[in-house]
Amino acid sequence: MKERIRALAPFALDLVLPIAAYWLLHTVFGLSPFWALGIGGLATMVNAIITTVRRGKLDGFGILVVIEVLLSVVLLFVSDDPRVLLLKPAFYVGVAGVYALGTLFVGRPLVFEAGKPFATRGDPRMVEAYDHNWEVSEPFRTAIRSVTLVWGVGFLLDAALRVIIVYSFSPAEITDSLLLSQVPLIAVLVAMIAYTRLRMRQVRPILLAERDRRLRPADSR
Repeated sequence: MKERIRALAPFALDLVLPIAAYWLLHTVFGLSPFWALGIGGLATMVNAIITTVRRGKLDGFGILVVIEVLLSVVLLFVSDDPRVLLLKPAFYVGVAGVYALGTLFVGRPLVFEAGKPFATRGDPRMVEAYDHNWEVSEPFRTAIRSVTLVWGVGFLLDAALRVIIVYSFSPAEITDSLLLSQVPLIAVLVAMIAYTRLRMRQVRPILLAERDRRLRPADSR
């Protein structure tokens, strides 16, 4: 359970932090929408940096964090239109979608590691079975690839819808734009998580069979 919460926490924080920071800075402290959004985005960025430091390596997620840091700094100085800052998550999510789809062709799919806590539930023997089945089971590999495909397409869909929603409002309607631009992410996350749970339940019998095979005495195999 702890592994599942840890896997989903970044998405929850990225959804809640910008809205909470904007409300606090703009409504309570009276900052302009532009600076309230900018500082709120920096709060999300700090959370991402902390997560990367804890992982102890600059992997694909870390690279996305670096890109977000640079983009945040640039946007704070090149435009005073608050809608531009609302597009930052669209860029970030869009890059994540492209990256997820890219892992289908290079290395192991993104969901191979991200889905491991859901499929193994922290059982060391199940983790061994999980890694082994990637090498020997075509149905297992197909399931992992299909979930990665869904997440990649879902991220790109969210990015596109964010752009459409943000620019359907004027700069003066930034509060409405901020709230509504989160709706695609919520809807897409619900759909992607539901599909992931379904596919991971389908591969669990494969993992259990491999775990049980490893537990049997050598002379009974």
